[in-house]
Amino acid sequence: MLTHAIHRALSPLAVFIGLVVAVPSAPAQQSPPPAVVRTADVVALDMARTITTPASVMSRNDAQIAAEASGRISFIAEPGDEIAEGGLIAQMDDRQARIDLESARARHARAAANASYQNAEALRYQQLAENGTVPATRLREVELARDLAVQDAREARSALDRAELALERTQIRAPFAGRVAERLIQVGELSAPGRDIARLVDIEHKEAVAQVPVAVAPFLRVGMNVTLSLSDDSAIRAPIRAIIPVGNAVSRTFEVRIDLEGSDWIIGSAARVALPTETPRTQLAAPYDAVILRANGNFIFVIDAESVAHQVAVAPGVRTDGYIAIAGEVEVGDRVVVSGAETLSEGRVVSELGEDA
Repeated sequence: MLTHAIHRALSPLAVFIGLVVAVPSAPAQQSPPPAVVRTADVVALDMARTITTPASVMSRNDAQIAAEASGRISFIAEPGDEIAEGGLIAQMDDRQARIDLESARARHARAAANASYQNAEALRYQQLAENGTVPATRLREVELARDLAVQDAREARSALDRAELALERTQIRAPFAGRVAERLIQVGELSAPGRDIARLVDIEHKEAVAQVPVAVAPFLRVGMNVTLSLSDDSAIRAPIRAIIPVGNAVSRTFEVRIDLEGSDWIIGSAARVALPTETPRTQLAAPYDAVILRANGNFIFVIDAESVAHQVAVAPGVRTDGYIAIAGEVEVGDRVVVSGAETLSEGRVVSELGEDA
């Protein structure tokens, strides 16, 4: 009886213990998988604070081509036509010029023949005078005729040159290679000396012209590379071609020209140029995307040798060529995250794609 009573008392306890033993234990917490990031190295660059000023893209050769002769236009190039240096832009009716040239050639040939004859006669009379055959007065008459014939030949040569030049001027040719930007006369219209025929623009030799504050003059030099950008945020580095050291007394600015030869920027585009306002000094820098801006501070993620991310506070500085100066506990060669930092936290293991991935 006692044994049966004990068994009845222990049965609920045994069931409870069995239930506790049967409950599976909770699995151990697993660490998150490595975060996939792209990295770049911290570098040392010569950097300086800059100001940005407007600039205009211009051609170094942009001219209104004018006529040098009178005549009716028989041909003119179309807007957009590409003309080589010395190429034909427009043609005038040249029939009268050709007639005048033929007349000038005939007069020159006649005068040259007469000068040759008179010269031979003068030589012959000189020999006769030496022999005493003809008087000295007759020799002087022959020599005078020779001299007049020589001058007539020179005058005829000049007239021939003028006729050739007049015929040449019926063709308006390009003084430099470029594109016809605008027709200023039409086929069939009469032109006159000095009348504009077409606008020719050299689209290969371009430059950006900026009016720059006089205060930055000490930090600029010819050949220095500066950054230019368009409104669509496309940017290039280009050298300063010329500095015009003449300031404007009203605006306190002077002109700087930046070489854009070979670029595909359209002439007339509005650009902006960044110019240094101090002497460049060597600073640590990282790509723009490496710096994370937060309300509680700015920081970057540095990857150590074990591929672990560490958050490092930095103070951002000047920007140039896609890099931003940073001050903090970083060194040249440190690997910093430039893509994928949004999901990172201190101590997170990462998998690097590399700078060029």
